[in-house]
Amino acid sequence: MRKQLFSTFIFMFALSGLTLSGTADARMKCWTNKEGFKECGNKIPPEYAQQEYQEIGKGGLARETNERAKTDEELAEERRIEEEMALQEKLEAEQKKEDGILLATFSNVGDIERARDERVTALEASIKLTHARNEKIQLDLDKRIQTAADAERAGKAPPEALLKDIESLKRQIKNNDSFIETKRTEQEEIRQAHANDIERFKKLKGIK
Repeated sequence: MRKQLFSTFIFMFALSGLTLSGTADARMKCWTNKEGFKECGNKIPPEYAQQEYQEIGKGGLARETNERAKTDEELAEERRIEEEMALQEKLEAEQKKEDGILLATFSNVGDIERARDERVTALEASIKLTHARNEKIQLDLDKRIQTAADAERAGKAPPEALLKDIESLKRQIKNNDSFIETKRTEQEEIRQAHANDIERFKKLKGIK
């Protein structure tokens, strides 16, 4: 209790000196010590330099409050929040742009469905064509394999060129199968993308 009264006395004395002096205007600073009491002086002790303090003007009135220095953790948290806000703003801007394109491209849900079907159908035609090529390649491959087998049954080694042709045809079939698989995946992606477009279009137009 004595310490509190003494600290209060020093604080009031410093303010009264400031009021009478008039020359210490902007130099008098007040801070809170470790015991929670207010102290004032022309200079802030080093141990309190990073905490919040007030500058006192004429009449003992606070002119300015200087906030304490922020910790590394607080600064890192501020940066994290700023980065999240910047990312959110970027995503919102991108969504707004996509919405504008969607509304400018399609006038109704039927338009979106037709665009989907056209793309899926175009890929299906490419898939069927590749299937047909594979069937022809497979027939050619079967013939060459049969020729190689006949040579082996006759006790002869199949010609090197024949064996190379067989491997080449096998690679073509494998590559075509991979192509077909890729196009099937694209079809599913198109269906899903247009399903998302339809859902978003309905939301923007208020369609249930």
